[in-house]
Amino acid sequence: MPVTSVGIVGFGRFGQLCARHLTPHFKVVAYSRKNRTTHADGMGVQLVGLEECARQDIVIISVSISAFERVVEQIAAHVKEGALVIDVCSVKEHPVAVMERLLPATVRCVGSHPLFGPDTARDSVAGHTVALTPVRNAVLDDVRTFLERLGLNVIITTPEEHDVQMARSLALLHFVGSALAAIDIGRVTLSTATHARLLEVVDIVNNDSRQLIEDMHTYNRHAGTIRRELIKALEDLDHELTGAAAKRS
Repeated sequence: MPVTSVGIVGFGRFGQLCARHLTPHFKVVAYSRKNRTTHADGMGVQLVGLEECARQDIVIISVSISAFERVVEQIAAHVKEGALVIDVCSVKEHPVAVMERLLPATVRCVGSHPLFGPDTARDSVAGHTVALTPVRNAVLDDVRTFLERLGLNVIITTPEEHDVQMARSLALLHFVGSALAAIDIGRVTLSTATHARLLEVVDIVNNDSRQLIEDMHTYNRHAGTIRRELIKALEDLDHELTGAAAKRS
């Protein structure tokens, strides 16, 4: 079956990024609860209802992790036989399990996590990385080939391994960045290059929604363990430094 159309469910910043890079290759339609007409018109994307969006050859679900299951429930009856459904969540165990459970057996599924965002890949996705996790009715090779043609580095992994690694990287980064933002490390006159890098982390976190951070830690079952490891390490270090200071007083 020739693949000619893509439906993007969720037309926020990342959904728009997907559209920008897919319109040269497919007819792209999108569904959004908010009025995104100006953005869609500028990209040559047609805004349609949820049911029509779900009837395309490829359906990309670009919604918050916490909304993912509800959206899959809403579109499940409208996805056509043989269609490919792809998620772009920053966790993988949860959305993969949801797609396997709720989508008809005739629907093909692939889990994906683009390791970039609208700011870093605004002009090009070339050189960036995307993780793919197989779900069922394997079409992984076709998806991988297309993404590599766009210049993306593709890593095939399992949902569990993905979430383990994300707990130690992206989720931890947002946890630390949120804490640094809370204590307002600020832009000081006497700064160092390392301090400037910490401010970059704070800026990255501030550019993402609080919902994304909460979802990332709520739906990644490994994130809590890493948070506790970090907190324990900080408490141990604080105890050590407090003890050292006491010995000198």
